[in-house]
Amino acid sequence: MGAAQSSQNGADHVVNAPAPEGNGTSVEFSPTLIQRLANPGAFPQAATAGSTDELVRQKLAAESAALRQKEAEILSSISSALEKENLDRDKGLSSDVLGRDIEEVREKVERIVEDKKTRLDNGVVKAKEGVVACYLANPDRPLDCWKEVEAFKTEVSKLESAFVKSLQ
Repeated sequence: MGAAQSSQNGADHVVNAPAPEGNGTSVEFSPTLIQRLANPGAFPQAATAGSTDELVRQKLAAESAALRQKEAEILSSISSALEKENLDRDKGLSSDVLGRDIEEVREKVERIVEDKKTRLDNGVVKAKEGVVACYLANPDRPLDCWKEVEAFKTEVSKLESAFVKSLQ
C-alpha cells in the first residue's frame, strides 16, 4: 500500500547499479540527483533549512537561559524576603509563647504542690495511720485489717483523680 509512495520518493535519490555482465560496471543516476549536484543553488531549501533551524535553536537557547536566570533571581529574592519575614515573626511570637507556657507550667506545679499537701494531710494520712495501727494491733492476723486497707485505697484513688483533674 505505502510501498508505491516510498519507491517514488526514493527514485529521486537512488543510484541504480545493474548486475554486472562481464568486467565493466555501469552506474545510473537519477536526473534530479544530477541536477542537484550540478546546481546547488537551484534547491536553496536544503541549504537554508539547516541554517534557519540552527538559528532558531540558538535563539531559543539564549531566551531559555535568560528566563532561567531571571527565574533564579526572582526565587532568591522571594526566599530571602520570606526568610526575613519568618525570622521577624518568630522572634516576636517565640518569646511570648514561651513566657505563657512557662507561666502555665508554674501554675500547675503550684496547684499540684498545694493539693498534695492538703490531700495528704487529710484523708490519706489518717487512712495510713489506721492501716499501720491495725497491723501493729494484729501482728499474727494481718488479714483482719482489710477494712483499713480498703479505706486507704479509696483515699489514694481520690487523690489520684484530683491530681488528674488539676493537670487539665
